[in-house]
Amino acid sequence: MKVSKAVLLIFLLSLLPLLSNFITPSLPHTHDGAVHLSRMAAYFKALRDGHILPRWAGDLNYGYGLPLFNFIYHTPYLVSSIFLSLGLSLVMTFKLVISISYILAGVFMYLFARSFFKNEKIAFLVAVFYQFAPFRLVELLMRGSFGELYTYTLLPLTLYTLTKFFAEARVRYFILAAASTGLLIISHNSISLMFFGILVLFILIFSPNKRVSLFCYLALLLGLLLSAFYWIPALAEHRYTYGDLFMKDLFRTHFPPLYQLILPNPFNDVRLQTGGIPVQIGFFHVLALAAALLVRKKLAIFCLVITGVAVFFMTKLSLPLWEHLSFLRQFQFSWRLLALINFSSALAAASFFQLSIFKKQWVYPLVVILVIVSTAYYWHPAEGFDKIADEGQFWNYPLNTTYFGETDVIWSAGPALAYPSAQAEVIDGKGTVNNFSKKTQVHAYSVSARTDVRLVDHTQYFPGWRVYVDGAKVPIQFQDANWRGQLTFAIPRGEHRVKVSFEETPLRLAADSLSIATLGTLGLSYLLWRNKKV
Repeated sequence: MKVSKAVLLIFLLSLLPLLSNFITPSLPHTHDGAVHLSRMAAYFKALRDGHILPRWAGDLNYGYGLPLFNFIYHTPYLVSSIFLSLGLSLVMTFKLVISISYILAGVFMYLFARSFFKNEKIAFLVAVFYQFAPFRLVELLMRGSFGELYTYTLLPLTLYTLTKFFAEARVRYFILAAASTGLLIISHNSISLMFFGILVLFILIFSPNKRVSLFCYLALLLGLLLSAFYWIPALAEHRYTYGDLFMKDLFRTHFPPLYQLILPNPFNDVRLQTGGIPVQIGFFHVLALAAALLVRKKLAIFCLVITGVAVFFMTKLSLPLWEHLSFLRQFQFSWRLLALINFSSALAAASFFQLSIFKKQWVYPLVVILVIVSTAYYWHPAEGFDKIADEGQFWNYPLNTTYFGETDVIWSAGPALAYPSAQAEVIDGKGTVNNFSKKTQVHAYSVSARTDVRLVDHTQYFPGWRVYVDGAKVPIQFQDANWRGQLTFAIPRGEHRVKVSFEETPLRLAADSLSIATLGTLGLSYLLWRNKKV
């Protein structure tokens, strides 16, 4: 099977679960779909306002704003902004963004498996298993997991670049490995961490020698530096949010029993759900892992270690660790680790070729067909479609788009409940606010103060907000009991111009500098030495 034909066939097969999205103008009803429309709009508005790369969502939270994109992943929203800039609707953009990620995941998995196994039939089977793992389709059409879908895309792409580097040790694959790792990190905060662990283990087990290993680990490190603008502030400033408080016990009710993972659930039986989510590995995927047990090669070790770790942390056996390791609670639901098994079981499908029955010509196409058809129930959104009559509700979304306080800052009394009567107003003294203009990260207005005055700008405080009066920086307060968590500041009598600006803190500037320096180094290296060997 030639690469072009295989890729075309994977593309066509990947359309099967996507077709239902495009036969209607309505939005597939998923757990997070409506939330993502609002985030897409907020991200695009931030970019349009010159807030690059966005950290603040100025119109959410009833106009008080919040540091949403300081903590929420970027990759899918960057992709969505391309389509929105072309004038597409939010609904169509959402459909295209998830479809592109799903299709490319299959293509990249095929390319990786082909490079790794040097066998086109194995590569095609692995790609089919990857695309048609039941939980993959749950993520796509039930959960609407924007960021997680892109981690599924970028993991095999990164592995492909690593395997090419194993074989050729060329600079271009080193740079592409670093770049794809960086994109992986900014695709989802928790799943990318798990997949980064897969990359480390992959190099450890399969790298041909120590020198190649060293360069591969360096590529991963450069990927971390490339994405430093995102993860360093997200980790360091997480303490300023209510996330840990609201999520501390969430994991307790989301441990699936082992039988739910193993038993097939082709028709979404509620008895095989945890928290309303089908959590099956998949019948054929379980068989693939069982086949790997019989092989006893590096591949089997790799797949079974990943699977064993995932199963352990998904079940109540790991409860003490969830209780005492705070970073685990950032995963929210233990069944998210099924993402690891989606990958390991797909790769384990290569073990079928070691079985004598697979030498019969009819077995291979039959398995491919059965794997695909067994997931047919999940090719359509389980809860149907939502007709969106007016997308203005998402462009002007008043809530905060999070569920567990991940971006609600500790200086506030929680999410806002209503819009303020004015974005800025005088709260002490006599004066007026005029000529107000607002962008995501900058507010500007004039103040006519007949006496010394104190103002409140109805913006939720977060490190980085600064106030300038006639070009000079002035102190701000954000703990006034009457204006809790909002920006208050004093202005002397007279006519003044005020600028309220969200800027980078020293920590964020340092993180930005690491990313920019890494991007420049990788770009220059690619231009100068891409065809050379290291």
